[in-house]
Amino acid sequence: MIPFTSSDTGKIRETAACFAESFLADEGLISSCLNRKEAETYFFLLLKEYIRIRAVYASSEKEEGYIIFHRKKQGIPWYRELSLFVSYLRFLPFSAMQKLILAQRDWEDYSITFSDLPDYVDVSFICVRPEYRHQGFFRRMMQEAFNETDHHGIPCVLDTDSEKKAGRYEHIGMKTYKEKELESGLHMFTCIYEPE
Repeated sequence: MIPFTSSDTGKIRETAACFAESFLADEGLISSCLNRKEAETYFFLLLKEYIRIRAVYASSEKEEGYIIFHRKKQGIPWYRELSLFVSYLRFLPFSAMQKLILAQRDWEDYSITFSDLPDYVDVSFICVRPEYRHQGFFRRMMQEAFNETDHHGIPCVLDTDSEKKAGRYEHIGMKTYKEKELESGLHMFTCIYEPE
């Protein structure tokens, strides 16, 4: 894997489109709340912040896929998260933001669930380009996060928004820590990988 550090707006937009396509193809939060243009904008703004903290990686120079992960202690500072939220309000329709917020209203995400842990590896997003799916890139990229987990003796955690996606994570060694059907009908899962 290689760090994705591009500051080229066009390249970031292209990568955001890859994330949008991946997340719109599966049932979940993004596909139930955003159209294609909104999803691309959402991921574009998000990627800019994660690139800033050096948490975005490409599977190789061919960029078959991307993963965003970091340790808890190296995450986006609260004031940048606030700035990101303001950007969402500026560049996404209010109705889209409202849907995103309401759809996950009664969910307690992993940052709250594991707030007592001093550190963990946080996998925020992962996607594989359609032409490279089912070739092991998902597993290889997640293995990088697991290697960080094993090296530092801390867990790897993430939230996902469908049983199908949770099954993918379980297939590569994670366990479902928490599951909940939300008022919106969305199913949310917190998954964890414990260090060896």
